[in-house]
Amino acid sequence: MEKKEFDDSSIFDDQEIIDPKLDWISLTNNSYSYSGAYYTDISSSDYYSDGKTLNVLLWINNPVPFFKPEILAKNEEIHYGMYIDSDFNDLTGYGGVDYNYELGWNNKSKEWTIVLNKWSHEGYQIVLDNKTVSYNNFSKKDAKYIQMSLELSKILSPKKYKVTFYAEVKRKGIIITDFTRTVAIPPLEINVTSTSNSIELRKGDQKTIEIQIRSTQGYEPTVNIDTKSQTNFIKSSFGHNYQLSNRSDYTLRIPSYGIATIPLTITSLDDAPTGQQTLFIFVNSSFPSEQFLKPKSYQKLINNDATLVPSSVESENIFTQSSLIVTLQDPLTLIDKINDIWNKIGGALSFIMGILIGQILPWLKKWLKEKQILPGLKKKFKK
Repeated sequence: MEKKEFDDSSIFDDQEIIDPKLDWISLTNNSYSYSGAYYTDISSSDYYSDGKTLNVLLWINNPVPFFKPEILAKNEEIHYGMYIDSDFNDLTGYGGVDYNYELGWNNKSKEWTIVLNKWSHEGYQIVLDNKTVSYNNFSKKDAKYIQMSLELSKILSPKKYKVTFYAEVKRKGIIITDFTRTVAIPPLEINVTSTSNSIELRKGDQKTIEIQIRSTQGYEPTVNIDTKSQTNFIKSSFGHNYQLSNRSDYTLRIPSYGIATIPLTITSLDDAPTGQQTLFIFVNSSFPSEQFLKPKSYQKLINNDATLVPSSVESENIFTQSSLIVTLQDPLTLIDKINDIWNKIGGALSFIMGILIGQILPWLKKWLKEKQILPGLKKKFKK
C-alpha cells in the first residue's frame, strides 16, 4: 500500500464563516467597542487546506489602506492573524492557544512582518519564524482582503486543530480587536444513527430503540433532536430510560468524547393502516463559542498578563437528518397469540419433557423394583 505524505483528514475544500460588522473588542477594559479601525472590521473568512498548507482569505468590510503612509502612521501597530489550538486541549499552550501566526505592521520600523510564535502554558513564547514582507505579498491597492498562508509542518502538522482569526490595531497603547468565531479543522461534523434502520410494529403496539449521536471530538455541542412522521398514525418520544418524554423533540449535551445515546419510543395508533411509513429524525446542533486568553503584550508574556476574551459571535449550528422505516402490521388474532405463546414456551416444555423421560422414568422404574412394587404388579396383571 502506498504511504501518504500527510493525513487525509487535514485536507478540506474551501470553507467560509461570516463575521458581524462593527464587533470589535477593546482589550483594555474587556468590552465591546465601536471605535476600531475600519480596515480591521472582518466581514468573513475563507479557508482551505491541501494537507500541507492552511490558506486563509480574510475579507474586510472596507478597503485596506496599506499604500497610504499617513493612515498607517496613526497606528502604533496593525495585526492580522490567527490563534491556533493544535491539539483540541485547553490545558496546553496559553489558555489553549499553542501557536500564533501574525501578519503585522510596526510604525517604528515602518515594516510589515510575518511572525509565527509558539506559546507555553505560562504564557512565554518562542519565535519559530520571522520575515519581512511587502504588502503586495498579501493584498493590493483598494483591496478588501488579506491573504495568509501557514505551512502546517511548522506547527508539527496536526491532524485536527482549531483556529480563531483576528484583525486589530494598537493606538496609544490600546488594542482594539475583531475576532471571528473559532473554527475546527477538519470542519465540524455531526451524524445520527439508530440500532436498526427499520422496525416492524403491530397496530396499537410500541417499541423502543436506541439513537446514537456522534460529533467532532473536543467540543460539547448542545443538540436538539426531533422526529417527524409522514402521517399521524405513528407517534414517537425521546427520553432517558428512567423517564420518557411525551414530546417528539429532545435536547441534550454531547460530551467532549463525541458520543451520546438516547432511547426513542415509537407507538402505532390502533387505526393505523398496514404498510411502510418513514419516520424522519432531525438533529440541530449548536457548538459553543470559544473562549481563549488574548495577551496584552506582544513581547515577553508573564503570568496574569492576559485578558479572557469571549468569542464575539453566536455559536455555530450544524444540521443533519436520518430516517427510519416503520412497517405496520395487523394486530395478532387469538390463534396468533396462542401460537406465539407456544412458540415462546414450546421449546422449553419439550426440553423439560425430555428430562422427565430420560432421567425421571428410569429412576422411577428402579425405585418400584426395589420396593417389590413392580414385580407385584406384573403378577397381578398375569392373573
